[in-house]
Amino acid sequence: MAKRIKKAAGKAAAKSAGRAAKKVAKKVAPKKTKKAAKKAPQKAKKAPVKAKKAPGKAKKAPMKTGKKFLIIYHVPVDAMEQTASSSPEEMAEGMAQWKAWAERVGSKLADLGAPLVNGIRLDPNGSSMPSTRDVTGYSLLEAEDLEEVMDLLLDHPHISGWHPEATIEVHEAMLIPGM
Repeated sequence: MAKRIKKAAGKAAAKSAGRAAKKVAKKVAPKKTKKAAKKAPQKAKKAPVKAKKAPGKAKKAPMKTGKKFLIIYHVPVDAMEQTASSSPEEMAEGMAQWKAWAERVGSKLADLGAPLVNGIRLDPNGSSMPSTRDVTGYSLLEAEDLEEVMDLLLDHPHISGWHPEATIEVHEAMLIPGM
């Protein structure tokens, strides 16, 4: 019963507000006489004009479609220490392999990622401790399916033989409705 009363009161208030708005609009709007209306020239409706692109402006990249895949790189901590002590020439050679892979993958590489260090593990009770997992980096790929991702990861520099325990882990990102 109380809901019906509230609903009826709300409708009445809305009608009253609508009437008041119409009255204000009539007072504010300029009045036209019949003669003025006849004398006013009829405006011809024109087709909308497409805006011309300004010269020199870059085209927007097409929207990427497909699924996202998180690529996680694993290698023991000693391998990361080994890399840190590499000569500049060895580091340049390693980076050249990564750049060649990134070029080959092209626009499917959503984020090249970065090396990861100093991982921390958080527990539900609020405590934290150093992570014991050998996660050393990540990348993000966009592809239609896992088969395409596997093709993109062929000859990947992380598993090219630089360390016998280097591995790659692939996870498909799930879409969250409404996010």
